[in-house]
Amino acid sequence: MNLFRISPFVQGRSRMEDFLRDCFVSMGYPGIGNLEHADESEVSKRLKRVYGYEGTGLRRALADVDIFVQGMEDGDYVVVSTQGNVWLGDLGDYYYRDDYDSPEEATCHRRGVTWLGVLPESSLNPLLRDFVSTSNEAEVANIASFPLPVDLAGLELFAAQSPGGNVSGFANAVEAESHGIHSLQSAVNRSGAHAKERSGAQVDEETLREAITVLRDMLRSDNSELRARAAIALLEYAK
Repeated sequence: MNLFRISPFVQGRSRMEDFLRDCFVSMGYPGIGNLEHADESEVSKRLKRVYGYEGTGLRRALADVDIFVQGMEDGDYVVVSTQGNVWLGDLGDYYYRDDYDSPEEATCHRRGVTWLGVLPESSLNPLLRDFVSTSNEAEVANIASFPLPVDLAGLELFAAQSPGGNVSGFANAVEAESHGIHSLQSAVNRSGAHAKERSGAQVDEETLREAITVLRDMLRSDNSELRARAAIALLEYAK
């Protein structure tokens, strides 16, 4: 499964209320027709004809369309950031609504969503917070995929609000932390086998917890290189 970010703004205004009420997300781009069976060449022709896109503008629009129609799959997750809060949803299939294909409505290209919960952006895992906050910056794609393994996004934080008290495919927060500690213990034991033979001691659980805390703090650093190293370390420990 994958995690995607999508803007709540379509044709310059927020459609978050519509998204939540009718359980869908949309990428906009009205006027180019049903894309279910359209290949990249056909989509490109339609975008040029309707919007006059060329060069960088065309490439960005094609990237949005490709992710929304082809990249996303039923069972993937989507986050939408609005007014300091982040909504998490379980994605469904692409579908087209001809009755919403107008500049005023503009939400003809849709994917169904089962909304799982909402949290303040400030409470999110640092990696997920950085991912959703990027959507507020100028000159970024309306749609993007989470660049790291989804289990590093901390989606289990939404579990208390979702049906059945969990997010499918993810442990709850307590189980996730326990899993991380045991994974870290295994990684330390594997990578430090020679040292253990010399010392005859293992790293205790309290030290492992402290190590995880340090790495999490590093993820909040203003230094992008330091954040990247911390993410790589966590990825290695999660293997």
